Amino acid sequence: MRSLKNIFRTEVDTSIEINNRKHTDKFILMGSCFSDEMFKYFSKFCFDILKPYGTIFNPITLSKNLEKAILNIKFQEKDLLKTDDFYLSWNHSGKYYNRYEKLLLKILNEEQQKINKFIEEKADLMVTFGTATIYELSNNNTIVANCHKESQNLFVKRRLDVAEIVESWRSILNKIDNNIIFTVSPVRHVRDGLINNNLNKSTLLIAINQLKQEFSNAHYFPSYELLMDELRDYRFYASDWIHPSFEATSFIWNKLSRQLFTADTLLIMEEINKIRNELNHQSKFGMTKQHMLFLEKTLKKILKIKVHTRQYDWSKEISNLKSQLNK
Repeated sequence: MRSLKNIFRTEVDTSIEINNRKHTDKFILMGSCFSDEMFKYFSKFCFDILKPYGTIFNPITLSKNLEKAILNIKFQEKDLLKTDDFYLSWNHSGKYYNRYEKLLLKILNEEQQKINKFIEEKADLMVTFGTATIYELSNNNTIVANCHKESQNLFVKRRLDVAEIVESWRSILNKIDNNIIFTVSPVRHVRDGLINNNLNKSTLLIAINQLKQEFSNAHYFPSYELLMDELRDYRFYASDWIHPSFEATSFIWNKLSRQLFTADTLLIMEEINKIRNELNHQSKFGMTKQHMLFLEKTLKKILKIKVHTRQYDWSKEISNLKSQLNK
């Protein structure tokens, strides 16, 4: 009699055409707060990565910013918002601000130059769409990344249609041959209700599917489906019941990394994870001889792993270990 294998969940197909990436490759992550979570993992495992623009939920601002970077078009004074205390950018999250207009523009445009260089060096882009709901400045129809707590009377709120999203990203994909991995954030936007959240997510998914059909360098990774359909349980959410828990983001990262990276790269990542755990270890009995030997072994592991992660600066970790050993 044939044995049966019990699978107690619906498994999502996570295969993507990109499956040979190494530590010598570069990555640009952008989009919603879920891309921030993925950025933490790319950083932890020592990849060469940029995370520009801050948290941006709508796909149009992302494409417009990226197009400026590709074409070397600088942000200008008209792109900024002046408050009583400092300047902000309509095209960025609130983490970009400065008391001085020229200094803020310098920061924004220097970041654009870094993005341009990464694109020229064939970096992969991972773009996370959060919502199809956008806010436009009523005086000039500019779609903003963030309302920056300005009066709602300044904005018109509406939902993008599929054609708008496709057209904006078609313009990007026609200009570069870098691979773009699109994904939809599994974070639900419940402020306008779950029905509107589902309409927004559906709009994003249909737009990405159309881009994927048109362009061989457009790919899709199912972050949204992994949480909604494979994990499918409130125990995989944080205490707000909206954001994924650590276990959920870790699960999605593991699925992504096993599709994206070579087998050798995954082995290097395992070693990096061991080193990170050792660096976090605290001796129960202080600086004993045994603990000093432990620190020396960790230092040797870092010096060995440096050969495979040349793009990452291990100097902070090395300095910390040496200072403990020299006490």
